[in-house]
Amino acid sequence: MKLRIRPTAPIAALILALSVLVTQFVSLGREVIDPDESTFILMGADVASGHLPFVAMFDLKPPMIFLLIGSVLVAFGKSLVAVRLLGDVLLFGTAMLTFRFARHLTSGWAALGGALGYVAFASMDLGQPTYSEIPALFFGMFALLMLVRTPVSPGRAALAGLGLALAVLSRTNLYQLPIVFGLLLLVASLRQREQAHPRAWLAFGLGGLVPVAALVLTYAAAGQLPVLKLAMIDVPWAYAQQVGPAAAVIEHIKQFYVSTTMEPLIVIPFVLLALGGMGQAVRLWRDAAQRWAVMLITLAAGTLLVSLALSGAVYPHYWLQLLPVLAVLCALGLDLFASLPRAAPLAVLASLLPIAAASAERLPQAAAVISDPAAIEGYFEVAKAARFITSTGGPKASVWPWRYQLVSWYLDDAPLSKAGVQPENIGRPPIVRPLAEHGYIGPDEIGRLMQLKPDFIVTDAKGKGQAWLRATEKPIDAWLAQNYELEAQFGDVLVYRRFSY
Repeated sequence: MKLRIRPTAPIAALILALSVLVTQFVSLGREVIDPDESTFILMGADVASGHLPFVAMFDLKPPMIFLLIGSVLVAFGKSLVAVRLLGDVLLFGTAMLTFRFARHLTSGWAALGGALGYVAFASMDLGQPTYSEIPALFFGMFALLMLVRTPVSPGRAALAGLGLALAVLSRTNLYQLPIVFGLLLLVASLRQREQAHPRAWLAFGLGGLVPVAALVLTYAAAGQLPVLKLAMIDVPWAYAQQVGPAAAVIEHIKQFYVSTTMEPLIVIPFVLLALGGMGQAVRLWRDAAQRWAVMLITLAAGTLLVSLALSGAVYPHYWLQLLPVLAVLCALGLDLFASLPRAAPLAVLASLLPIAAASAERLPQAAAVISDPAAIEGYFEVAKAARFITSTGGPKASVWPWRYQLVSWYLDDAPLSKAGVQPENIGRPPIVRPLAEHGYIGPDEIGRLMQLKPDFIVTDAKGKGQAWLRATEKPIDAWLAQNYELEAQFGDVLVYRRFSY
């Protein structure tokens, strides 16, 4: 049995938009979901104030997420809701691009089922913040969609190159993608003219050079090329050496097992359908008309897996980079199961179960946000801490966040260390060592801040802020006890104030 009904793009857009709304709205009731997002907001606010990324403050991500958030802050002001909606819009856009790509290989409902699986998986905490992966996914899937129709014209190849360049400027570890697809276009242009125009590879390269050249010329005009190289090459390279590929794969498997036990109704059907899609991809490979699209998705999946293994660190939100590709495989899996005798009902169940489970879990939480935002645990606790600091210490009080760095955004305050936008970064040798070697920061940033004795320390009641400082072997507990007292607590947010002598 085949799924013959073909939903139009507007119907798919409506269904996917409602699914994103239902599963992502709950994030508007959570002030801090992940510290990374808070760092991106601070970096974006710095861009909104007129600075180039990395010049006044540093974080270990390429500039695209900072530029996007900075643009949103310029347009809508200091709005956490606007930042989250930016992520939601990009998430919806990626789901639509996934649907459109999958339509080249599957029936309409199967493509929609795969896209809904992506939305469901992203409903977990790994997909709620506006991470740098979110724009990377959008630009990456845009590039794949530009390449899927053959023969690939120079115009679409140029757009694909542009998209992949923007993806790399969102996530540095994706640099393998333009290399792999550039080589594919080169081979196809020279040997398989029915797949690509003879100049498609050249147009792809030129399209990819546009944002890179614009970035380099902008920093050159400002006299900041060394800073760009430091932020885009030196520090990421040092960071990527932390965890070897084998150890990274093992850790990903462990974390994936934990996520599966926490959200089995979302993860298990999604994975089973993706596995089925691999079998369907093998079947489609025999069809010359489908081979190019299958090759694209296979190369993307393999390259992304290698990229995850070489990232130098392991976090669940890294999986976001692979989700749209897996969603296309899910769509193929739906087609496979729907074609088997008596398996169509199971295919429908497998496609609906993840989004149904995600909606059932998130919808009551979203309703609680709408009815009473203040009742959500952790809602605006950091904002309350910022107001407390302003009311007791004045507008020019110095603050060193060990955790909850979003307080600096509320205070319109620059971090006391250029490398301390993400507080833990100044305790990570792979980051501070190259920064110090290039004179971006001093040789002992933590010691300098301890000697500075800021007016306030902001950290968390769970002890994560003190934990990373203790790991640096600094006598942070004794220093805190000698110089500060706990002045206020707002949920998990602790505010220490320096003794007045």
